[in-house]
Amino acid sequence: MSPEPMDKREYQEYGEHGGMEVEEDKVAKRQNEIKRITGLIWLVFGVLETLIGIRVILKLLAANPDNGFASFIYRVSRLFLAPFFGLVGEPSSNGNVLEVTSIIAMLVYLLIAWGITRLLYLLMVPSQVKHVKTMIK
Repeated sequence: MSPEPMDKREYQEYGEHGGMEVEEDKVAKRQNEIKRITGLIWLVFGVLETLIGIRVILKLLAANPDNGFASFIYRVSRLFLAPFFGLVGEPSSNGNVLEVTSIIAMLVYLLIAWGITRLLYLLMVPSQVKHVKTMIK
């Protein structure tokens, strides 16, 4: 369940007739947008990490590559692992393979996700400058 969005509003009595002016908190609105975008980024990279993690486990257990599930995982994850193939050797024993390149890829993708979210915060978080109204009598 996602947290309730922050919706801070300032209410001020205004005018002679007791009317009310509502001012929306744009900083809170922007922070909600940033949280949604970063949540989506973490979701996408989390699915990718899970996919690669399942591949590592299947290779360790010497899963049958002709099985539908294993075949699907190998095919889909191969696209994201292509830049890392041949980076280091892969120890194996009796058909069981420890894909070190997949573990390295998981770390790299984790760092990429973290870097994107940090950059997003740096570029989109509004400054903490307060709005000040002055009245001259």
